[in-house]
Amino acid sequence: MSIQKLLLYAFCIIGVFSCKNYSSSDKVNDLKCLTYKNLSFDTLSTAVKDNFFKHLTSAHVLAEPGYYVWGVSVIKWQGEYHAYYSRWNKKHGHKGWMTNCEIAHAVASKPEGPFEFVNVVLHDRKNSGWDINNAHNPYAIVADGKICLYYISNDIGPLIKDDNVEINYPDSTWFEDNRIQVRNSQCIGVAIADKPAGPFVRSEKPVVKPDNVKFKNIAVNPAVVYRNNSYTMIMKGDDVSKEKWFRIQLVGKASAPDGAFEFSSKPVYDKAQTEDACLWFDEKLNKYYMVCHVMRKRALALFNSENGNDWQLDERDVFMKKEFTLSDGTVWKPERVERPFVLTDEKGQPIMLYVAVADKNVNGNIAIHINLE
Repeated sequence: MSIQKLLLYAFCIIGVFSCKNYSSSDKVNDLKCLTYKNLSFDTLSTAVKDNFFKHLTSAHVLAEPGYYVWGVSVIKWQGEYHAYYSRWNKKHGHKGWMTNCEIAHAVASKPEGPFEFVNVVLHDRKNSGWDINNAHNPYAIVADGKICLYYISNDIGPLIKDDNVEINYPDSTWFEDNRIQVRNSQCIGVAIADKPAGPFVRSEKPVVKPDNVKFKNIAVNPAVVYRNNSYTMIMKGDDVSKEKWFRIQLVGKASAPDGAFEFSSKPVYDKAQTEDACLWFDEKLNKYYMVCHVMRKRALALFNSENGNDWQLDERDVFMKKEFTLSDGTVWKPERVERPFVLTDEKGQPIMLYVAVADKNVNGNIAIHINLE
């Protein structure tokens, strides 16, 4: 037997014993489940960058004229790809994300798009409920044949309620004057539908709100995995042990999509402020994975967990630098690259990364293929 054949045989044997749940029916050369260490990203056409700055939705670009577009979550449903994304009118400036944002829905035949706008599933202003103001940071999953759309909104009822006066929706001046209080009213909700375009039925009360014991001020940026009839969530709150705002991410578990979620007091990571988690379970590696934005760092970080509760940096600690290699050999380094969302295949292996990009007063979402070879 040649040296090459011996090495190939040894490598295949290692692969079988290293990948839990690796079926004997899988092809011998399908060894990409071994590790994410050599994961790579496709080169993007220069047209992607050009279309982004023109606010043109195309393959790999989700942008809209007249809107800031920020953060997307994608599900596969009956052979099509459905994107849920945050958008708000540019007249409100970038800060409009917190008070004037709605969640839109678009569909595509391929995971990179182009995505075609369908409808708004959650409006920025509602007539009733805890979430009358804003809808932001969507995170969609499919569970038991239903679409569960997690989002954040402002529970401003206690701020504007007057026992003697009917509640009136505040004007823009009120929101500007009370921005810190509004920031600290943010909670997580869920809206559930039987089909991608809705209608979505919103939770009657917040799914997660600060308990002032494990985290304070805010409950935002949910990422959820549904597995074995259980919902695992990573979300962001302020650290109760610090006087100033210090964002931490905590893990919670629930048996129903609307909770109650029981959170661990142990942060996922406490050496720096983190946010914008994306969460998935890789069946071939038999591990949970999370990609998140580490504040003031020029890279997205990768963490893993055996049980979904205890997390550590992956051997590939940098999932992706906040930059894109283009087909002409140049490297595009936008001002901001945040809100990562990883789409996986039926085995939970990553196939596409979506990120929110801001550069030169243009906002949009960029999709890039992931290679595990």
